[in-house]
Amino acid sequence: MFKIFRTNPVFFLRSHFQFWHTSFSSSTSKKFTEIAATNPFLDYLIDSLGFREDDAIAVYAEVPHLKSTANSNLVVNIFKEYGLNNVQIRDIVSMAPKILTVKPNKTLEPKLNVFRELGLPGPDLVKLVKRNPLIFRKGLHTQIIPTVDYLRNLLGSDEKVVQMINRSKWMLLPNKTLGRISANILLLKEYGLSDEKILKLLVTDPQRMKQTPELVETKLQYLEQKLGISRNSPILIHGLIAVMYKSESEIEKNIQAFRKFGWSDLEIARLLQRQPYCLNKSEAYIFDKLNYFMNELNYTPSYLMGCTSFWTLSLEKRMKPRNEVFRMLKERELVKDALSLSTIVNYSEVKFIGFLKKFESHIPGLCETYKNRLKNSKAE
Repeated sequence: MFKIFRTNPVFFLRSHFQFWHTSFSSSTSKKFTEIAATNPFLDYLIDSLGFREDDAIAVYAEVPHLKSTANSNLVVNIFKEYGLNNVQIRDIVSMAPKILTVKPNKTLEPKLNVFRELGLPGPDLVKLVKRNPLIFRKGLHTQIIPTVDYLRNLLGSDEKVVQMINRSKWMLLPNKTLGRISANILLLKEYGLSDEKILKLLVTDPQRMKQTPELVETKLQYLEQKLGISRNSPILIHGLIAVMYKSESEIEKNIQAFRKFGWSDLEIARLLQRQPYCLNKSEAYIFDKLNYFMNELNYTPSYLMGCTSFWTLSLEKRMKPRNEVFRMLKERELVKDALSLSTIVNYSEVKFIGFLKKFESHIPGLCETYKNRLKNSKAE
């Protein structure tokens, strides 16, 4: 299942697009006329794909040896057969001009067939080329097919392979990285994570699965031994995401912030076991939250342990603006005591506006007050 294949090193080439665009911007028409007089390729880019003159010249700068339009036309036609429109093809050519020089039937079409079989739609193909501009210069049998087969075996469905391709530069991964991924999968299984959770992490957050197994194991041990998040806890995977890029000293600073506000180690542990994403925040972020919750709203640690969303929602853009109008409703006794800030901060924006509109007859301009407060918070 985790067989690793050989692949060539990936060399990223600096695009000269911006250089040529800048160089010719002041005399585009003159340069265009000079080049087009001896090379029909520029006219082809404009007439067939809708390039502007300066962008056409920039593409030409990447393939100055290309004189005939015959090969380019075949390439464009194959892309159209794949289902791409002129705008999408133009985007691909802009990002990877040398695509127009590949052999249409021998090189391009077989590779596109692999993506067609996967069910990769036109827009996603454009994204793939954007992230991997050298994709069509990679070997069909040495890179593309082995990578797709690896991901198919790993994820179990073409749909998930497409999701994975859309989230990362998976098509150009070297053996070393794939080896890390395989080792991390085995490690997570040893810690009791289900295939479903591991696959979800792969699809939604692939970068973390590319880390060294040594780092991943160190983080898992820290969660289990230092923070008391057991292997059986459904929070373990979230804890791993939270601490992956945080040092122990950074985490300790966050914990110290809680202690400064009178939290016991047991209370801190219980909160982290419910909301580990406190760990990937900054010390200042935690301090501001605690100052607001405890000094301004007079909430206690025992209450805050149950308000897990408080620690991830924005203080300025969500918590404070909503609390301001919620306080107005409570002062006028327009809401039931059972309704709390912890409930309404989790409303979607649409639902919250709808909630406020019910009280407009009692407090005219309530929605406008909230929107202005929200607008001011975003401007700060």
